[in-house]
Amino acid sequence: MERAEVARIGAWAARQIGVAVARAAGELGELVPPESRVHLLKAQREVYLAAAAAMEHRHHPKETKSRRRAHKIVLD
Repeated sequence: MERAEVARIGAWAARQIGVAVARAAGELGELVPPESRVHLLKAQREVYLAAAAAMEHRHHPKETKSRRRAHKIVLD
């Protein structure tokens, strides 16, 4: 899989995650006390970031021995 295609898939996944988080945040008001919402949303975001990192790591070729530079994943 080419790097541009992985980036395109990553951007799509980030948009889907944003929609899911917004939907979950809307329903949290009814189920979770206000002081717990921020903690829950941060934990949920960490899970999504870990999944995105795992997908990105899996799709990079393992043949290259050069080190890749880390880059920031933008969610907003």
